[in-house]
Amino acid sequence: MNEILHCCEQIFDRSTQPFGIAQVHLDAAGNPADVTIEYLNAAMAATADAAPADLRGKNVYEIWPDGDRAWLEFYYRAAYDDEAVEFETVSVEYRTFQHVSIFPIVRGYCGYEVQDITSWMTHTHTALESVSAGMFFYEARTHLLLLTEPAQECCRMASGYLDVRDFADAFIDEATAQMVYDGIVNFNSEHGRMLCEGQLKDGRWIRLSMSPGEATARFATGFLEDITLLKEVEEKSARRSEIIESLSSEYFALYLVNAKADTIVPYLLRNDVARFFASLIGDDRSYRAWLEHYCDNYIAEADRYSVRTRLSPASVRAFLDEHQADFSLSCRRLYQGEEQYIELRLLRLSGTTDEVVLAARNINEEVKDQLDQKEALQTALTLAEHASEAKTTFLTNISHDFRTPLNSILGFSHRALDHVDQQDLVRNSLEKIIVSGDHLLELINDILDVSRIESGRVVLKEQPLDVVQLMEDLQGVFSSQALEKDIDFTVRTDDVRDARVLGDQLRINQILVNTIGNALKYTDAGGRVEVELTEGDVAPHGVAMFRVVVRDTGCGMSPAFVERIFMPFERDAASRARTEEGTGLGMTIAKNLIDLLGGTVKVTSELRKGSEFDITLPLKLDKEFHERAADAAPEEDVRLLRFEGFRALVVDDDELSREILGAILLDHGFIVEMAGDGDEAVQAVEDTAIGHYDVIIMDMRMPRMTGDGATRAIRALPRPDVKDLPIIAATADAFEEGQRRAREAGMTAHVTKPLDTRKLLLILRDCLRGRGRQGASLG
Repeated sequence: MNEILHCCEQIFDRSTQPFGIAQVHLDAAGNPADVTIEYLNAAMAATADAAPADLRGKNVYEIWPDGDRAWLEFYYRAAYDDEAVEFETVSVEYRTFQHVSIFPIVRGYCGYEVQDITSWMTHTHTALESVSAGMFFYEARTHLLLLTEPAQECCRMASGYLDVRDFADAFIDEATAQMVYDGIVNFNSEHGRMLCEGQLKDGRWIRLSMSPGEATARFATGFLEDITLLKEVEEKSARRSEIIESLSSEYFALYLVNAKADTIVPYLLRNDVARFFASLIGDDRSYRAWLEHYCDNYIAEADRYSVRTRLSPASVRAFLDEHQADFSLSCRRLYQGEEQYIELRLLRLSGTTDEVVLAARNINEEVKDQLDQKEALQTALTLAEHASEAKTTFLTNISHDFRTPLNSILGFSHRALDHVDQQDLVRNSLEKIIVSGDHLLELINDILDVSRIESGRVVLKEQPLDVVQLMEDLQGVFSSQALEKDIDFTVRTDDVRDARVLGDQLRINQILVNTIGNALKYTDAGGRVEVELTEGDVAPHGVAMFRVVVRDTGCGMSPAFVERIFMPFERDAASRARTEEGTGLGMTIAKNLIDLLGGTVKVTSELRKGSEFDITLPLKLDKEFHERAADAAPEEDVRLLRFEGFRALVVDDDELSREILGAILLDHGFIVEMAGDGDEAVQAVEDTAIGHYDVIIMDMRMPRMTGDGATRAIRALPRPDVKDLPIIAATADAFEEGQRRAREAGMTAHVTKPLDTRKLLLILRDCLRGRGRQGASLG
């Protein structure tokens, strides 16, 4: 790293481009905690109004405690995920907009470049120079606006860098100011669109617009336009011209409403529906009477109150008094037994303080699309919230469940240390520590066994079942079908040791029914279908791997179809599968259920010769059933086992683990020697006389030489005692893969950490029985 820093000094010290190198520090949980500035050039220091010596070697969040911690994630991704990132941000302290690039150097270190883009962002596009408009930028996290010079000129702002609230307060009335504030703050740059107009306190009119932009952009952009001249032109325009100019062809009806005289007059009726509702206007043309009749008979009950109150003569007068440009509401209208969404809109007319235009348009399709989108978004939100809640609940529960036994272990450990002279109290504390430790180990094993079901829609049950009985039931179900087709159908369960397990019988049955059913379906008369259930090894946490093999002599499948067999609706054109009835979903369902249960499935097939489905399912043994069986036999007291004179070599890179295991062995009469790594163990065996060691207990994961590597090296030594020398693997790896590695390396047995003392002593007894040496005794 020093060479890199030296090179950077040579290359970047004189560069005008701000550049630096940082080291990212992690907390105990592996999350980014702080960043140390290892190097920065003068240009980078200048961005903080400092010299390089002022900042080099210091932690960023000690210099700026209130700094933006969102940067930590970007530093971490570059330093530890080897990912280059770029983003824009705003510096509140230095009032600048910045473009930041962070890139990996070596693990834990990253380089970064910062570019002040304030002047670039405030540069006016030449296309805007001919109009009274200007661009602005909005940073949602800080609620800050950056106005370009034309935008400043447009709204006569003294500063180009200000808070949204300060900008909104420049408008003449509170309602407009609040509308501008809410429109900017709540703007969604990915889907939203915002357009509003308002009058400034100096009398000029401003139009503010924001449109969807890049979904990844840090800043939202918008335009400010001085529309004072436009407003003046509008005020001078004739009433009828204004109506035609201001309303689009989308409106099927236009009415002229006089709030003072309480009258309504149809102006434009585009279809029969509009003409029907215009016919409801009485001879006196009373707006109040027409509105009451319209609401009572043709507006959906849920919307009546809103339409009646918001379009009442009093509301229309308030609309005129408040100088609003327009006002609209949506409602459901009833006509000829059909309910449709419409929009009713009030539009102000220039040159009058009493009249407005009431416009109506059909928005049924728009609203339906919006409702569909809303439903889709709500569904996505619900799923996201469910996932988030599930994660939070999981972490909360695990944190609580882990802390409970840890609290007991620590508490009783301190208690025992404080009262070492009280034997009964110390023994009681140690017994409770063991109970809590066993509980903690059970929790860890349970977590390792959890199968994450991502969809969350299939809930697996864990219920007692007899797998042998299940297979016999399936044999009964399919025997008649096989007999009808003259197929030799057999089911074998001879190699099952533990028939009683815990699992989802419905899902397992569904997997086997689909698989066996397919085999019978595609096998002709005189053919053969064999089903074989076997039980594999049992893991330390009580889970056995059961294997179901379904073989048939049917039509078989083409190699291309074997690759696609688990895809929905797939049928094999090369076989007679096309002629058989079925949805093509059976094996898709079976595969998904196998995955949910944590199993595997392999398929081999040859066209016109037959197929074989090899399914493995991990199933937890029924502990209560086996515990009842175990209770019937007396349990041997391993505390009485003695190994006087036997010599053991304990190999582990962790000193505490060596000490604990050594103490257990010494208590039972062993002579104990220790080695701190695999290569030391190999050397120790090589340097001692033949028969010096009676047993080796070996950790599997060590820094210089692994346990399986050391075992192979010891077995390969040119001496007669190493061929049968018991070597026991002691490791925290509880998976079958770890046990397989131990067996393949030539290890005699395997125990998992935390050590089960009883199991270890029984293994030692079995390994050393019959291995005598002078002065050694086993009892």
